[in-house]
Amino acid sequence: MSQFTHYPPVSDKQLGFFIDSSRCSGCKACQVACKDKNNLEVGRRFRRVYEVKGGSFIPTGQGGVSNNVFAYTLSISCNHCADPVCTKNCPTTAMHKRPGDGIVRVDTDKCVGCGYCAWSCPYGAPQLNELTGQMSKCDMCVDLLAKGESPVWVE
Repeated sequence: MSQFTHYPPVSDKQLGFFIDSSRCSGCKACQVACKDKNNLEVGRRFRRVYEVKGGSFIPTGQGGVSNNVFAYTLSISCNHCADPVCTKNCPTTAMHKRPGDGIVRVDTDKCVGCGYCAWSCPYGAPQLNELTGQMSKCDMCVDLLAKGESPVWVE
């Protein structure tokens, strides 16, 4: 019996994520919603939120201090790339890009868990599911998109 569910493309254009980082407070609710929907075990996250910070305080010589300090949050997951390297390095074609909407998915009926996709992805999106021995990653909540809904982490 097939584990992999085929959903029809939801668009005839390449889909992707747009995140307005000026509205992100770093609360990680998007990360938790994704983890909950996908029932991910400890250590596996399809959406990751990072805090980026740096800079320093600089004495002005007059007893004052200036600074170039910055901090922001960054929410990332699979980018569903236009030309995904992960699909090119998958020896079984389990990692594939759907025609039409460009969503990159793992066909669990074909995946052997070799990890070549993960090694080649510059974003660390594909991850080994140790329970199944197969790769897994963000599928853009394709089941929700098929019903006309937004990905779970958007709301």
